[in-house]
Amino acid sequence: MADLNGEKTTKGKQGANLLAGGDSISGLIIETPEASGLLHSVVKEIYNPKDAEALGIDTAFDTANDIVAYRHITEFYRMADNGTKLFIMLVPQDTGLVNIFADSDTAPSRKLAIKAKGEIRQLAAAVNPTSAGVILNGLTTDCYNGIPLAQGFGLWAYEKHMPQQVLLEGREYSGPAASVANLRDIPDLSATKVSVCIGQDWNYAESRTEALNKKFADVGTLLGTVAKSKVNQNAGEHESFDLTDATKDIWMEPALSNHVLNDDQESDLQTLEDKGYIFGLEYVGMAGTRWNNDHVCAPIIIDAEGNMNEHTISLGRTVDKAVRLLRTAYLPKVKTNQPVDTETGLLPSAVVTYFDGIGNTVLGDMQNREEISKGVANTDPNSDLLIEKVLKIDYRIQPRGTIGFIDGTINIKKSIN
Repeated sequence: MADLNGEKTTKGKQGANLLAGGDSISGLIIETPEASGLLHSVVKEIYNPKDAEALGIDTAFDTANDIVAYRHITEFYRMADNGTKLFIMLVPQDTGLVNIFADSDTAPSRKLAIKAKGEIRQLAAAVNPTSAGVILNGLTTDCYNGIPLAQGFGLWAYEKHMPQQVLLEGREYSGPAASVANLRDIPDLSATKVSVCIGQDWNYAESRTEALNKKFADVGTLLGTVAKSKVNQNAGEHESFDLTDATKDIWMEPALSNHVLNDDQESDLQTLEDKGYIFGLEYVGMAGTRWNNDHVCAPIIIDAEGNMNEHTISLGRTVDKAVRLLRTAYLPKVKTNQPVDTETGLLPSAVVTYFDGIGNTVLGDMQNREEISKGVANTDPNSDLLIEKVLKIDYRIQPRGTIGFIDGTINIKKSIN
């Protein structure tokens, strides 16, 4: 007897996701009045601007309340694409970055991270103050004083196994660049998890009638760019991340959050780059606008043993991803029973090789995905599983390089043969 169907193909079982997704999952805290569908301090998960509109956050909401909120969400999705998971939380106006990232279990940043169950990889905070800020070292006092607290949150999140980068809206930048704070050299602070965005789309800012909104910074655009990029990818990469959309008149004229066009303060831009600020930039010979770089508020440090700190967003995201994946791989092995050497009570070579293999597989997958150049796991054979019950493993990763500048020389030759 023949089966009249002729052929049958059944779906096989699907194992773990080897693409290690989730890198784009983001968080956004915005100072606003309560929306019709979203009260203060409540966390909502959205996937496109329509979801935000359903919560009452739309252009009319921004206009009626003299704020910038919907803009950050639409810009996030313009860069990151619809379908990207974004956790949003609204907090009252004038909460301030200092309070958003306060060293408290009730701080909005911590509540958002916990409600998102550690899924957030990058978090942006946007402010809508009701009055102009007091300027300190070129930024508002709230932003400048918020940097160490945001770093504290970043360290707390890391310790809670949900590492993430923090992007702050640097409203009301006040130059000249020579007198503003060097974010790469803040006294007694190395904020490797924190970045400050002072770039703005001048045309959008100019379209706002409220003076305060003319000095906003487009942190939503930056958040979307970071979410779109691979963990090892600079958000300012020229080939991949053009901020300009001429058909929608978006990012046609880059400016800083002092609401002055880049063209009118061009001599300050290199100094701001050197001092670690993030802003949109046009390059001669290339249409469009790109982020100048993926700075964090920390110096570049290399110690005597060749260890390098996370001095860019991409380096921080790369390490964060490695930490998350290694934890996922090793966590099931906690409290498992392992053999020990009958003479020393320490680890036999087979156990060392086994645990090395777990880490090397994780890091090898990252290398295959071109997220790192190389990674190695080294299990300490002297780990004591009898008394201390601690398995010690040393992980080393070598990042991929980034072309920050091309230094060329050209000559006219009589012959090139």
